Amino acid sequence: MDWRSHPIPPPNPRPTSSVYSDDMSIMTGLVRKVSEETRVQEYHTIACYMRENQALEDEIALHRMAWTGTIMLADEVIQAITIIEEGLITVDASVASAEKDWLAFWGIYKESLGPHPPWL
Repeated sequence: MDWRSHPIPPPNPRPTSSVYSDDMSIMTGLVRKVSEETRVQEYHTIACYMRENQALEDEIALHRMAWTGTIMLADEVIQAITIIEEGLITVDASVASAEKDWLAFWGIYKESLGPHPPWL
């Protein structure tokens, strides 16, 4: 058989480029895929921020607990100082009274009872 005896198929029309294609399904699919990937990235970013936010809230709660404990301790210290100060005032007054009574017992006066100078 001769090669010329075979019929030549008619030329196929040149396939159109996707850029010039009337079929937008390829472009729509690409846009959908990019949109989906963007959405997935946004979800991952949001999840990451939520975990970070939760960790910061937990840290704040720990600091608040520590701060509350510090404030309570400071309040107890202030109360103890107040009690000590009141005790010192009472002791000073008692010592001064006892000293005055002791000196008076022996007839010694720090303050002048009249126009003459005190004995001490």
